[in-house]
Amino acid sequence: MKYIKILFLALLLPLTIHSQEIFEVKFTAGLTQYRCALVIFDNGTGKMRVRYYDKRTTMIEQTMAIENTQYGIRLKGYNPVYAGTKIKHPSYNADNFYISMDEYGKYTIINVDDAGTRAKSYIKKIKGKYTINNFLRDFNWKL
Repeated sequence: MKYIKILFLALLLPLTIHSQEIFEVKFTAGLTQYRCALVIFDNGTGKMRVRYYDKRTTMIEQTMAIENTQYGIRLKGYNPVYAGTKIKHPSYNADNFYISMDEYGKYTIINVDDAGTRAKSYIKKIKGKYTINNFLRDFNWKL
């Protein structure tokens, strides 16, 4: 299982696994745009902070885990709380990103939250200490 997690990360985003990797994730569900800071540790777990606007800017944090499924790799979110707290968000549905590769080597990333809402997603690795720090600052986060 650990081999599959590392293989997934190496194939999806050309990177060398270190103690943590930082990614920007974006998706739109309905009319709402979501921007996320995803931190994945080399053990296949991580945290993701999600910013979105719903009458005001809201930020939640959820725990993430990489899983191998019959349909491909899933980056599963669970326990959405208000960012920086342990207070459960009353209505945010945890995100589940399904990553698959077609016969031409093209990746597809779809978010299907716990309520079944689907959203095509985009993911990009953030590189460089200065760039990472500036990116995480948008999420009131410092690692």
